[in-house]
Amino acid sequence: MSSQADEKVGFVTFEQSHQPTLAVGDYEIVVEQAVKVAIRTAGRPDVRTDGADYTATRYFTIAGERFELKPTDIHSVFPPDGNLGQHDNLLPHIILNRSTLPWERTAERYAAGEPKQVTGVPWLALLLFDEDQKPAPRIVAASELENPPASPRFPKIELETGQKSTDQVTVIDVPQRVLKAIMPSSDELKLLAHARFGSNNKGDAVGDELAIIIANRLPKPARTSTAHLVSLEGRFDKVAADSQKYAFSWGTSDDELIRLITLKSWTFACEQEKKSLSQLLTELNQQPDAIGTLRLPRSSDQNVEKFFAKGYVALPHHLRHGDESASFFHGPFMPGKHTSAVNLPARCADELVRYDTDIAMFDVSYAAAWEMGRLLALQDKEISTGLYQWKRRQAQVKAQKSQKVAHLPFPRELLGTTAIPKPIVSWFDSLRKLEGVPFNYLVPDERMLPPESIRFFCVDRAWIDCLADGAFSIGRVATSDHKADKMLRATNPMAGAEAMTGFLLRSEAVSGWPALQVEAYSPQAKPVDLLRIERLSAGVLLCLFAGDIARVDIHQKPETLHFGFDKPAPGSFSKILRAANGRKLDGTEGTVRKEITLNDEHWRRTASANPQRTLNVAVLAHSIRQVLNPNDPPLTSAQFGLQMIEGAEKIIFLSKPTP
Repeated sequence: MSSQADEKVGFVTFEQSHQPTLAVGDYEIVVEQAVKVAIRTAGRPDVRTDGADYTATRYFTIAGERFELKPTDIHSVFPPDGNLGQHDNLLPHIILNRSTLPWERTAERYAAGEPKQVTGVPWLALLLFDEDQKPAPRIVAASELENPPASPRFPKIELETGQKSTDQVTVIDVPQRVLKAIMPSSDELKLLAHARFGSNNKGDAVGDELAIIIANRLPKPARTSTAHLVSLEGRFDKVAADSQKYAFSWGTSDDELIRLITLKSWTFACEQEKKSLSQLLTELNQQPDAIGTLRLPRSSDQNVEKFFAKGYVALPHHLRHGDESASFFHGPFMPGKHTSAVNLPARCADELVRYDTDIAMFDVSYAAAWEMGRLLALQDKEISTGLYQWKRRQAQVKAQKSQKVAHLPFPRELLGTTAIPKPIVSWFDSLRKLEGVPFNYLVPDERMLPPESIRFFCVDRAWIDCLADGAFSIGRVATSDHKADKMLRATNPMAGAEAMTGFLLRSEAVSGWPALQVEAYSPQAKPVDLLRIERLSAGVLLCLFAGDIARVDIHQKPETLHFGFDKPAPGSFSKILRAANGRKLDGTEGTVRKEITLNDEHWRRTASANPQRTLNVAVLAHSIRQVLNPNDPPLTSAQFGLQMIEGAEKIIFLSKPTP
């Protein structure tokens, strides 16, 4: 099977920065106008005189976020807040909705009265703390920043126009030894922030203009991590030996607390090191005698195997008179297409019990489906009552129409057809998607869905019809009720179940990546509508599609586009580099493979930090340049972001090998 190629309709452009036109601050505009007057008299030369000079002064302020960010300023964070996953090879990041925000202020310190300039050193940094280092946020008044105490260490600031001493500011106090291990240098700050713009295939700007700030530290496995977006405004001083370099203003002791303004924080957890999403999905169905469809393992008994091949299981059956037997049952999910004629509506479930004379066993599948539908409808009092009242109303309308023929006077409005109430229609739509049906009806034997398996199936339309007919049987008592339901069958909400296929996935991939996305394609390579996707438990995912499927794509959400490394082996990190157009230089499609493997020089080494989790970003950027082309200029933040980006993993399942 071959699939149609997706049309490329847009591009993402990485920019080193997006500098605002004016820096934050107060501005004065002076406008001067000189007026010249010319007096004209017929037959005489013009007389010119000087008029008055006019001067106008106007003041305005460029205000920008300083002490807090509004929720609308934040586009997304990764890993998501509260997420649990395998993140130990990823660099957390935050995406801001305003592309100029990281460069609207500067991390450099300026003397009083010295004009501030937009220099390109971002004033925002994303710091990652382990659970045993996590600082406790505090809310203080802005007055404490105007006149800070001796400890924790914080530089004195001046409030700007519009800011008040009573404004509340969230701060964290971090021991200097912890902060020294993770604080980026000014050169690293420039590499860890970039802007991102969208454009279509014509080059026109489309979509949002965003700013991205990346952390310089990997999360710790099997621990909880907390990320803080902090303000570094005015925290870097010029180095006397080189006026083009800046260094963070540290205290005198490693035990000293350093105060930082935090603008956004979130927490996530990192699981123990395990297989990646692609490894888990590609290693599904590795059990002995693994089968890709939803059925029991093969049996050597051919009489039994023909039932197992159709998705049947043998279950205990207690007869009405107390006798015990075993009967075959199958749920709505069948290993292949299954057609069966069922006479509906049924008066009771027993009408749908079948008997196989060859093996002397009952088939109770459709009877069980009918009874389950009836129980589900009775369980919902609003639906059962509403359905019964609607059916009574239908009977009344029919009777009134017949009496109208006998020339009895009934108001015209009583003779119309009563529409099915929308809540009932919606409930039956959900029932046809098997919402609310117990799991043991869907998978009657655990051996049909073992751990780390994916099972594809076709939905038995007759089973769905019986389920819906059982629910629709509310109020069906007398023979006349059965006859009335039979006449309503063509228009009632249970008629005409559509063809459906799907799969069940039982894997750690479901629990480890709870926001998996699924797309399916028909044998003609056309997209198939996804009717239902639901986690039935922590490790089981159900997907239903409208029609036949020949290909299924499973991947992470698009927003999981992130930054990080490959892990060729535990404790080892590498990176396959990209060309300027974004294509991976992995040795395929005519490219030359270019890859770097991180070594000791790429990590910071301090007494208080794990050397394998805090990056030496400047050294890493230099190594990337050396592998790509040592004659190129140093990497910009846009180029560094492009190299560090990781796409969402996608695994494709095909119903048959591609020719």
